Amino acid sequence: MNRMLNGLLIAAAIVLLLSACSGRDDHALLSEEDTVLVLVDDQPITLGMLEFLMEARGVAEDDTEGMRELFEEMIRIRAVANVALTGGLADEKTVRAERMIRDMDTLYLNYVNRFNRENPITDEEVEAAYERQVREAGQSQYRIEAIAFPDQAEALRLIVALDEGELSYQQVRDDARQRGLQIEQPGWIERSQVPPDFATELVETEPGNVVGLPLQTPQGWLIIHVADIRELEVPALDEVREGVARALSQQRLQQLMEQYYQAAEITPMLPLEQAAAE
Repeated sequence: MNRMLNGLLIAAAIVLLLSACSGRDDHALLSEEDTVLVLVDDQPITLGMLEFLMEARGVAEDDTEGMRELFEEMIRIRAVANVALTGGLADEKTVRAERMIRDMDTLYLNYVNRFNRENPITDEEVEAAYERQVREAGQSQYRIEAIAFPDQAEALRLIVALDEGELSYQQVRDDARQRGLQIEQPGWIERSQVPPDFATELVETEPGNVVGLPLQTPQGWLIIHVADIRELEVPALDEVREGVARALSQQRLQQLMEQYYQAAEITPMLPLEQAAAE
């Protein structure tokens, strides 16, 4: 039997089973390449469907008993799905929407899997990315604490007051705690983890001081206090090779999505505000 794509596995198996329960007429998906194992009330269960679920459930090709049990389960699910189909469940709005989303997700996941298989991340790409990350990380790590302020102007005013000695960091921290503002201690960071302009200020900040710029985040404008600085210990390439490869793959996927998004012909049919009202 042909082995199925590793990237889908259990999630895709659940999609297949739930799609059957939603009453999909699988005749529309059949092609001449499909081998029909059985018809249940004229609805097909194919060899490809069985192979797919065997892969997802971890049923070996020589496990005759496990294969038979899975096949019987599929027939029972198909029988229930047929009742849903003849009862008109497939015509309900929410069911139609759910089936369309699952069909879209299945095509998306399979395309991404195929693209990654046909365009693997090379060792040369991993090594280049590793060297770039090492350069960008610099030689130091910074143990920081962050206080989130909702207003940029207030964050800037406090940074100036701290720099001029009008306030101590502890005073700012105590006031923020009393106001219920968010105070976080994310631990050790390096300059490659923050925007370039902020990184420039970060590397010039001595322990015990705050960075001369607030950092904009979804949580607000952060005042960053540098508690300590230590030398950065760079891991060997072999220790992080898989993580670097995953990051490169994710970056490439985002670029691919943006490319196809820009090339797509998008025709608005109904304003979102009106759709929400309906």
